Amino acid sequence: MSVSKILHSLTNDKSVVLKNTEFHDDHTLFNCRIRRRAWKCPCCGSHDVAIHESKERTLRTLSVGSKRAYLKIEIHKLQCHRCHKRAWMQLPFALGKFPMTKSFMLYIVQLAAIATLLSVAVLLGLQWRTVKYIDKQNLAKRAKQFSFKKLRYISVDEIAIKKRHKYMTIFTDICTGQIIHAVEGRNEEALRPFLQRLAKKAMRLRGIGMDMSAAYSSSIAKHLPHVSIIFDRFHVTKLLNDTIEKIRRSEWAQCREKGLKVLKGHRFLLLRNFGDLDGEQRSGLQTLLDINQPLAIAHSMKEQFRCFWECSTRLEGARFFCRWFIEAISSGVEELMKTARSLLERVAGLLSYFDHRINNGKAEGINNKIKVLKRQAYGFHDMEYFKLRLYHLHGKQLQLVG
Repeated sequence: MSVSKILHSLTNDKSVVLKNTEFHDDHTLFNCRIRRRAWKCPCCGSHDVAIHESKERTLRTLSVGSKRAYLKIEIHKLQCHRCHKRAWMQLPFALGKFPMTKSFMLYIVQLAAIATLLSVAVLLGLQWRTVKYIDKQNLAKRAKQFSFKKLRYISVDEIAIKKRHKYMTIFTDICTGQIIHAVEGRNEEALRPFLQRLAKKAMRLRGIGMDMSAAYSSSIAKHLPHVSIIFDRFHVTKLLNDTIEKIRRSEWAQCREKGLKVLKGHRFLLLRNFGDLDGEQRSGLQTLLDINQPLAIAHSMKEQFRCFWECSTRLEGARFFCRWFIEAISSGVEELMKTARSLLERVAGLLSYFDHRINNGKAEGINNKIKVLKRQAYGFHDMEYFKLRLYHLHGKQLQLVG
């Protein structure tokens, strides 16, 4: 392959003419010029132009082997005979005054999608901020490709972004797993602008899945009264598991005062589904429950509530919940009674599950991707750039090395 063809493949443009090539120890320099027929006025597009002034530009392009490659190209300020304006010619393979070719910038974007910005900067010998700027500009050009008209079910959840209880609220399309909006904060004031947009544009929106946060449910009920609120079963199960953990700690503290260690090291046996335990684990769990009545009652009620999600109709689910609630209140276990009252206050959101049958599985998967993204980047200081990365996260495959 001739050097000219290599040059054309690096720039992806045939308007460049190679004059000569300089080979150095650490880089290759292509001295070139623009073909005469490619000269045109950047204002009106006329080819009837004359040279008014000239200068040289050096652009970084794709590497040749292990060596960096640069283009040194002569450009001209053109005098147009049609519009009588003077302007510097535009290079079709460059972006404004940026000292890189478009092909090299595309390569940076592709690397930034699978590696940290610092790794890309070290590999290419660039400043970390330069890599970030290029990737940020690329993401900003790519609009959030989703339609309000197609939204039927979305989920809302929070993620921690900084220490000292700094949170960001994430809205996710349950059908596609795409993050459609991210906003710092989790109060009604922070959510109001997007909820108002949903009320105007998302006419087919039927339900919103969420945890049992009072702030989220009250804000959505205020701005989207026609949309069903569905409490996610994952968070309900987590609430019941937290109840068992509180009871276990309380009972363990009492056993410790008596010099007993029967509850030590059995936490995960209590939290796992009974059907997932093997024979030895079931035997150990049964021994533990036989000697601790409050823990046995709470564990039994947690396992019973799993049947709630298997009810076929809303009416059947309501009847099941009533029976379960009465048993929980009659148990005499204070933490369990407190949890039962909390679920009763949110029973409408629980029963909405039988009308829509959705879950936050994809949203939880996206949350795991967000954690990996934050670990790879060692955190984000630029929240605007972080949000842009989130909007395109659903289409990326991320993994930690090691």
